[in-house]
Amino acid sequence: MQSAALSPQTVDSTLAAVLARPEFAPPPVSPLREMMGRAFSWLRDWLGALLEWLLPTLDPSAAGWTTLGRIVLFALGLVGIWLMVRLARIGFGTARRRSEKRVSVDVTEAGRPLEPGDWELRARAAVDAGRWREAVIALYHAVIGRLAESGAVRPDPAKTPGDYRREVRSDARIGPGLDSFLRQFEPVAFGRHAADADAYARLRDAAAPLGAHG
Repeated sequence: MQSAALSPQTVDSTLAAVLARPEFAPPPVSPLREMMGRAFSWLRDWLGALLEWLLPTLDPSAAGWTTLGRIVLFALGLVGIWLMVRLARIGFGTARRRSEKRVSVDVTEAGRPLEPGDWELRARAAVDAGRWREAVIALYHAVIGRLAESGAVRPDPAKTPGDYRREVRSDARIGPGLDSFLRQFEPVAFGRHAADADAYARLRDAAAPLGAHG
């Protein structure tokens, strides 16, 4: 026995009930997309009001003005995308810099800045006393001081090792050597690897081509 045909009203109501279920609901609009939509809507309304004020005898809804408005909105959209990319790059750069650590020690003595030779003497004295981490950090400052003497870097207590690495990245003579030294220095200085005689010896060998002698 064949079942009775469903009426169009029954089909419509059944379909509406199915589509009303949560799994068929459209995904929520992201805050960024909603904000950009509001910004474009405001800009469109503002441009329309501006055109009406500047050219009250023209019809802004005419095909020519509609095309011009779309071109302007497209150009402004490209500018907005460029600005968002720039802000994202700035944000990522700031986050990266915050994640890096500075090597904070006293860089003056008796009211004068310490010279590279002073740091080398401190490194040797720390080695003699078995203070390996102190020796490693002093050797780092000796390296930066020697590079500053040659004009390769501009020393600044606020800079991180990563800042100096980026500063000489394009220098084929110094960049690879400093990168090699810092890749060994950072794990020891910041506690990921043990500071001991072997670690210091490797760093001293890496520092020699850069002009520092611990």
